Amino acid sequence: MADAKTAVVIGGTSGIGRAIAERFAKDGYRAVVAGRDAVRGKEAAGACESAGAPRALFVRTDVADPSSVEVLAAQAVDAFGTPHVVVNCAGILQSGKHVLDQDLEEDERMWRINYRGTLLGCQVFGRLMSAAGRGAILNVGSLASFAPLSLPAYTPGKHAVLALTQMLAAELGPHGVRVNAVAPGYTLSDGLKAKIAKGERNPEAIQATTALRRFVEPRDVAEAALFLCSDRAASITGVTLPVDAGWLVQAPYAQYLQGNPIRQTPAI
Repeated sequence: MADAKTAVVIGGTSGIGRAIAERFAKDGYRAVVAGRDAVRGKEAAGACESAGAPRALFVRTDVADPSSVEVLAAQAVDAFGTPHVVVNCAGILQSGKHVLDQDLEEDERMWRINYRGTLLGCQVFGRLMSAAGRGAILNVGSLASFAPLSLPAYTPGKHAVLALTQMLAAELGPHGVRVNAVAPGYTLSDGLKAKIAKGERNPEAIQATTALRRFVEPRDVAEAALFLCSDRAASITGVTLPVDAGWLVQAPYAQYLQGNPIRQTPAI
């Protein structure tokens, strides 16, 4: 299919990233899946072709290495030309801790991968898209992009991804390139499922923190990603869209009610 569009998903070998890659494939996009794990990457590329991608390619990529991202871009362009969509989904998680206890080596690693890895993807592919005069970049933020979660390296990095998305939207908009982000909530990924199975997470308690009383599914984030990168969102840029089952509204609402309960008005 010579007229097929191409989506590059960095961090597309598992979880939310893989769900996004497969969703674009289902919509007929050629897929370039990038990540560090070759076994999972080839599986993800195969799943994309099974989902409907005319062709899918895996490129081993480490976003902590600028040259690796440059190689990814070169291989993607060589195979399919300048991509129409790039999703920056590579990232690592952090366990909760206090700011005063934050190890500086861990902090540096989190910033190098979560923020600078996203920045590299935006820079390398943003230049290509600007030259082509079209394209959509999607970054993956978090609830931590909006709320002060007790993750002192992860949270500032995700705040920074939100700001980066806004700045790039202003810079690249005149060149026909849109830049948006999604901010997933508690997503029922394989990692979270494993923690629930081990008794390390309480699923009922987590769901109670959301307005919809449910987990976010990876496919929910993928649907939002597809919309923001599609022509249906042609006038949307610079937006970070929460996909959180209502966590951001439920948390302050519930806290306020604790000190200011709603009392029923007696019937007349």
